[in-house]
Amino acid sequence: MDILTLLLACLVIACFYFSIKFFCKNKDEDEMCEVKIIKKIETPKEEENNSAVFRPSTFDEFIGQKKAKSILNSYIKAIAERGRVFPHTLVHGFAGCGKSTLVNIISKLLNKKTVEVITSSITSAEMLIDKIREADGGVLFLDEIHACPRDMVETIYMVMEDFKYNGEPIPPFTLIGATTELGEMIADRKPFVDRFKLLIELEKYNDEDLSLIAKQYQKKSFPNDKLSKEIFTTVGLNSRGTPRTAIRLTEASIYLNGDIDTVLNNFNIIKNGFTFKDLDILKYLSQNEKGVGLNGLVSYLGTSKLNYEQAIEPFLLQKKLLQRTPRGRKITEYGITAIKELELSAA
Repeated sequence: MDILTLLLACLVIACFYFSIKFFCKNKDEDEMCEVKIIKKIETPKEEENNSAVFRPSTFDEFIGQKKAKSILNSYIKAIAERGRVFPHTLVHGFAGCGKSTLVNIISKLLNKKTVEVITSSITSAEMLIDKIREADGGVLFLDEIHACPRDMVETIYMVMEDFKYNGEPIPPFTLIGATTELGEMIADRKPFVDRFKLLIELEKYNDEDLSLIAKQYQKKSFPNDKLSKEIFTTVGLNSRGTPRTAIRLTEASIYLNGDIDTVLNNFNIIKNGFTFKDLDILKYLSQNEKGVGLNGLVSYLGTSKLNYEQAIEPFLLQKKLLQRTPRGRKITEYGITAIKELELSAA
């Protein structure tokens, strides 16, 4: 091979080499850029902040419920000083009042392993015992504990007191239950209720507490979004005594850029937590002075008994706008006055 041919061959090889290197370099850069873009789309910092759901982790962060926090704080300190097992505890109150949040705070302050279970998902006594063993001397939290069947309850009586099952020892543990149906449990499973040494009742929140809860939620979960003091006040007034509702209204206010009037309208709220459905109920009762049976009332509303009794009626009873009588639900004088006020506000 002559020198000219050899030089040409080397030139061809060099061109091929640099072409491949250039192609690969650009391809790597493109892939790197693509990865960076994907990462940016998946986890933008602002979105991470806004999507983080704030849940109180200390009694200081848990607004309201002073009586419950006082006794729990005393018990936790006294138990720690004595090296004892925290007593079985039953937390009861209306839906959305923070029962689960409070239990999680207790578990954290006890610094114990916690196994949380929706009671209706437990299908046998053996399954419940397995959950107790899984807690390994920590906390077994049974949410909606009123759903625990009688036969299952009877199985764990001795386990709760003696920490034994079928003669085999079980590490001493704390059973904490949460329920909206304490009355049902007492009527049907009183011996079970009696085995809880600590009963904690959560009370209704006042408007000021609910405003503070709304403000705290915005500050922790949406730090880059601001709402006025007037909006927090309005949220508190319209939350029907429930933190869950306050959080819902706060989040909606943020997403609607502080347009609280639209938020209330979208949730069918007229004022002070009263809805168009509440007004409809009061007007219906006012037209039936002798009283309306529960079946007739829920049929008129097109809802279930459970939904009416849990989500609608408690607020009207609390405000003394209706009363239960042997002849059914009847409107009160306060209810008659409320109709006029709500109709004026809704006009």
